[in-house]
Amino acid sequence: MTWRFIDTDMTDGYYSAALFESIAKHVGSGEVDDTILFWRTKTPAVYLGYHQYVEDEVHEDYCAANGIQVVRRVLGGGCGYCDEDQILFSVISREGSGTVPTDVQGAYSRVLGGLINTLRMLGFDGKLEPARNAVYSQGRKISGNAQGRFEGAVLVNGSLLLDFGFDEMDRVLKNPTMNLKEGVEFARDGMITLLELLSGAGYDIDHVKGVLKRGFEDALGVEARCGVLTWAEIELAQRLSEKHRSRDWIYRMDDKRRRRVARER
Repeated sequence: MTWRFIDTDMTDGYYSAALFESIAKHVGSGEVDDTILFWRTKTPAVYLGYHQYVEDEVHEDYCAANGIQVVRRVLGGGCGYCDEDQILFSVISREGSGTVPTDVQGAYSRVLGGLINTLRMLGFDGKLEPARNAVYSQGRKISGNAQGRFEGAVLVNGSLLLDFGFDEMDRVLKNPTMNLKEGVEFARDGMITLLELLSGAGYDIDHVKGVLKRGFEDALGVEARCGVLTWAEIELAQRLSEKHRSRDWIYRMDDKRRRRVARER
């Protein structure tokens, strides 16, 4: 089975959320092939789960003062701080196509097998932690993930930590250890990066991307051929990016809560 592979590399955070939403709509309708998308954030960003509250998760003043984007994605799950030292991915399949299982845990298990394959090909252990839908190496988290289903498509998104700004994440997030194992007091004790696995020896990002692509191909049983976005996907992503940049979208859950609280008084 043939899939499409797209790597946009350095990408604006708001646009990236709009882009994987646009691709999903076109995959779900059958207009384009199932797709593996890679990108890195051009500007540091917090990706917020669809149902989360900005005020509960993010130090807003710090983000505003330091140009850190707050991006509400269409997927559920928890929030994560992202910068250029992570490879971010979205595995997007048409529901019922047979490649990605229809149940949530089955989908995580199949897709995140690609991360485990990648770590093993690079010479390290990898294990799926199903309670948090994360991938661990040497007992610490190296990949956080989220999933969503809409308009006929299923998306599994996540990250591979190449390096990480732990101190910056502590300044950005109010609960930096929220999605780590119980008992972890500091994020750097519960997370690990590829650079640390390599004992600081460095890495070639294009090589890592190639291994990650092969890891997904093996896990999914597909061949992912380099492709391009259609004009329809680009045009929709451009329109959706305006939504993702808007205060109404970013604070949609916070505003709902304020209105609910006001009614209850």
